Amino acid sequence: MLKSIGSLLGIFLFVALLSQYTDFDLFFSDLFFNTNQNQFLLQGENKSLGIMLHDYPKYLFMLLAISIWLALVSSGLFKKNFYQSYFSTRELLFISIASTLIPTAIWWSRELSAMHCPRELVIYGGESLYLRILDSIPLNWENGQCSPSAHASSFIWVLSLLIVKKMKKQTWMFAYLMIFILSSVQIMRGAHFVSHIIYSIIIGQIILTILKMSFYNENNKV
Repeated sequence: MLKSIGSLLGIFLFVALLSQYTDFDLFFSDLFFNTNQNQFLLQGENKSLGIMLHDYPKYLFMLLAISIWLALVSSGLFKKNFYQSYFSTRELLFISIASTLIPTAIWWSRELSAMHCPRELVIYGGESLYLRILDSIPLNWENGQCSPSAHASSFIWVLSLLIVKKMKKQTWMFAYLMIFILSSVQIMRGAHFVSHIIYSIIIGQIILTILKMSFYNENNKV
């Protein structure tokens, strides 16, 4: 477990240094920023589309999580698991914990963040300064509460399903790709930088690694 977490922290540090000392984040955000209109692709006349692409997938995954929580309660109280063809009660518990801890941890981390979202920055027509992850926080600074991406946490917990079903590497790679695609609407709305999404995925993966070690071992298998 320590090796896996160490690798994840190494990736986190690499992305942090990349965003600190290069224009990695700005490069991708610039792709979706219209300098003539001074707005991002899914702002202005495309705002409604941006809201749809943001809200509908999030609500769908929230409903999935709620259904799993209800199945766990039903299985525990009434011995009736309406997901029994797919998950045992213990697997439902694993998924339920993951779907609670991951969004909570990412939300809490975001609340402590000093960085503002791209659309709030002066360079993109806003009023706030661009603060990188390792920059000193100026005096009287109002936290932007933008990083990591809370929106991404709506999807990251689904990786717990891959753990209980012991999915292959190809499935994991596809899942990571889909999470990034679903989360990237926030880049096009000017609500997040690429690194914010990556940080969320890493935090979620660390939590999953710890949970997996708690549930999976030689004497206590899910």
